[in-house]
Amino acid sequence: MEAYIFKTVIFVSLIIYGLIRMPFMKKCKLKQNIKSENLSYEKFKVFIAWLGMVLVPMIFVFSNVFVKFDMNLPVYIRILGVMGLIADAVFFYYIHKELSDNWSPVLEIKEEQKLIKTGVYKYIRHPMYTQCWLWVFFTGIAASNWFVLVFGLVTWGFLYFTRVFNEEKMMLGEFGAEYSDYMKQTGRIFPKIF
Repeated sequence: MEAYIFKTVIFVSLIIYGLIRMPFMKKCKLKQNIKSENLSYEKFKVFIAWLGMVLVPMIFVFSNVFVKFDMNLPVYIRILGVMGLIADAVFFYYIHKELSDNWSPVLEIKEEQKLIKTGVYKYIRHPMYTQCWLWVFFTGIAASNWFVLVFGLVTWGFLYFTRVFNEEKMMLGEFGAEYSDYMKQTGRIFPKIF
């Protein structure tokens, strides 16, 4: 019985993430792209990340294909994973709201692009990346499944490590000294301690 409860929670969380992102996808399409980084490769990386962050968890929810990878985590640990997913969904919404129409699923600069330095962006340059690391981690814990966890981390990690440095280079090219100063004041995915 408890397996179905956790599967239902994971399914609902994926729906919520999709509903949060949908209006921002629409806003993104309204602004013209003025500079991009190899869009075909960017879309491929997004697809790879989607496999681990959405498709594999959906397969987990609707089948027992990954049952041999069960971690057998205690219920209270899985509940912590669920609580993490809830907090992460709120974080996801807040980040999108801060970015508004400056968000894009691929590496590009849109017309009238602004450098957001308020809210969580005051402390972290890439909170959306922080949120995605948390998403795959908490999904794997709530699922109590090694395959869901590791595949999510690997596919998201592929996108992250092949994008973040290029993104910062692109932002430096667009915003120059303002972004350079911003980098000195913020952490990449965690706030700076000092």
